Amino acid sequence: MKFIAILIVVVVIALAIIVPQFAYTVDETEIAIVTQFGQIQKEVTSPGLNFKTPFVQNVTRFDKRLLLFDAPPDSILTKDKKRLIVDVYARGRIVDPTTFREKLGNVQTATDRAVDIIASELRSEVANHIQSEIITTQRDAMMANVLNAVTPKLGEFGIEVIDVRIKRADFPSEIAESVYSRMQSERKRKADKERAEGSEVDAQVRADADRKATIIIANAQRDSRIITGCGDAESTLIFAKALNTDPEFYSFQRSLEASKSILSNTTVVMPVTGFAEVFDQIRKGIDQASVQGEYSADTADLKPDNNAGMKCAEVSAAWYLAAELKVDQPDITFTSIKQVTWPNVSLGCVPASIDAIETSVQGFEVDFIYENSIHKVRSNQYGSLLAICE
Repeated sequence: MKFIAILIVVVVIALAIIVPQFAYTVDETEIAIVTQFGQIQKEVTSPGLNFKTPFVQNVTRFDKRLLLFDAPPDSILTKDKKRLIVDVYARGRIVDPTTFREKLGNVQTATDRAVDIIASELRSEVANHIQSEIITTQRDAMMANVLNAVTPKLGEFGIEVIDVRIKRADFPSEIAESVYSRMQSERKRKADKERAEGSEVDAQVRADADRKATIIIANAQRDSRIITGCGDAESTLIFAKALNTDPEFYSFQRSLEASKSILSNTTVVMPVTGFAEVFDQIRKGIDQASVQGEYSADTADLKPDNNAGMKCAEVSAAWYLAAELKVDQPDITFTSIKQVTWPNVSLGCVPASIDAIETSVQGFEVDFIYENSIHKVRSNQYGSLLAICE
């Protein structure tokens, strides 16, 4: 049994040595050349098992996949006499293994030769362009020209070039810092310009907002004084009508008020009859002032001022409409105003009751425009009553 085991081992070793001399396999990623005494006998491009003459013929295999021809970075002078550090590579495959074997022999020699040819053609192409074109717009066209130039030259060695590309094109280290500084300065200049333009717009917006706020406040103060004056005018008119209705009661009331004002902070020692004489003198003074004053019962003009009433109605109606629409009062545009006699205190928005006694109200109808729509506001004489009828 021991002898048989040794025999089997010997046979296996012999087969391992002898069989490769008769047969060989070609992988699907390879192409093979069979040589005899250094002379090429045949090419094998199909994968599978093949046979050869033992101990006489040899098999050389090459990779038929894409090969990488990577050139080292090189400093190249451009057309405008500026230097660039260019790193280029190419991709190609062996398409004629016989020519490749005869002229180059192996992949390392092929890589060195391809790199030299590609670098030479790239140097010639870069010399025809200025630096800015290489970095920005002309890179693809340059690579196409280099590919067209190296294809026939490497084709002579049985290599088909598929593509040529630049991995990077950088400035030399001695000028890179200055270039980067200029780039930073340019970016800073643009950023400062943007900030300045933004500040200008900000100032314009703020100035416009301040101007509008000043106008709104001024208009509001003006309208406030107008409305206050209108209220005082209507109050005075009502007061004058009351005086004309009962002058004696008015005289007595004013006398009491005058007496209170005179004697409130004064200590007076006198008999009751003396106090009556003082009150009678105060009342005579009040009567005399009433006769000579603006609201004398004989001379008072109880008719309201129509022009003042129109202005009061216009201003009051504008603020009333702005509140109803929930907009700024200056955004509303006044168009017209006309004098109207309303049938009741609802300014005609509610029909008069048949049973009730309605009193007509002198007033105005004021028209405004907001967002191309006309709005009508009804008002009494001094704008104390306002209504928008549906």
